[in-house]
Amino acid sequence: MAYFAVSYQLNKQKDYKPLWNEMERLGAHKAMRDFYLLDVNAKTALELSNHLKQYIDDEDDMIFVVRLDSRPAPWRCYRGTTDWLNSHF
Repeated sequence: MAYFAVSYQLNKQKDYKPLWNEMERLGAHKAMRDFYLLDVNAKTALELSNHLKQYIDDEDDMIFVVRLDSRPAPWRCYRGTTDWLNSHF
C-alpha cells in the first residue's frame, strides 16, 4: 500500500457524488473540505490521478495527487486526521 494526499477543485454546480462515492469506496479520510488522505494500491501519483479523473469533468475541474513518503504535519484538520496519520506513519 502507498499513502497519498488528494486535493481537488470542482468548478460550477454539477453532480460530484460519483467522485465522493469513489473516495469513500477507496477508504479515503477527509482531512479538510477538498483534501483527502488515502492508503491505496496505486504505485504512483499519476496512476491514482488517472483513476480519479474519470469521476470529474475534464472541462474545468482540477485534481492534485501527491504520494506521501513521510508523515505530514496537520494543524486544525477535521476530526480523525491525526488518528489516521498515527495509524499509517
